[in-house]
Amino acid sequence: IDPVTGFVSLIKPRYISINTSVEFIDKFDDIRYNSVDDLFEFDLDYTKFEKCNADYKKQWTVCTNGERIKTFRNSAKNNEWDNQTVVLTDEFKSLFEQFGIDYHDNLKSQILEQNSKDFFEQLMRLISLTLQMRNSITGNVDVDYLISPVRNSKGEFYDSRNYKPSDILPCDADANGAYNIARKALWAIKQLEKCDDVSKARLSIYKKEWLEYAQKI
Repeated sequence: IDPVTGFVSLIKPRYISINTSVEFIDKFDDIRYNSVDDLFEFDLDYTKFEKCNADYKKQWTVCTNGERIKTFRNSAKNNEWDNQTVVLTDEFKSLFEQFGIDYHDNLKSQILEQNSKDFFEQLMRLISLTLQMRNSITGNVDVDYLISPVRNSKGEFYDSRNYKPSDILPCDADANGAYNIARKALWAIKQLEKCDDVSKARLSIYKKEWLEYAQKI
């Protein structure tokens, strides 16, 4: 979960078929290239996606900011786990150019007109990476960062690699887990404060409640 906006990726993009990929893409309200910030933007409304009703804030704009670490089985290394840094916007541009898509205009419509398995396999992988907030390298404890694909109220993207000692936000992806455990404890304390009989207080929090709490603050 993004510690600033409360964004959580509740969709799991993966290629099944061309038809299912088209249906998935069509659920986005809009897909466009932002030439000012040099990134692609996906307008997302969780009410249009199955099993996403737990989210409190339904509408988000997901962006291809920064880079992600792709983890995969490398056939060139005896099928061992390997990592590759992916610069998202560059990879999306390369994919669109490969299939003759002018991403400066009517991008979503052009995507929906495609009928190539290769195109949609690559596209779904890139969307999945865009939504991937935790990024780490196998066997390297020094690389484990959290990056958000959505802007905060100041138009900034949370990236734990920008951490400064004076910050109150998490310094890496692992610390983000501890940070949110602490926030859940604060929620539990508020439940106790509201109860006349603390023995009857409900201290377990449902996913829907947690997202509402995190996204409101």
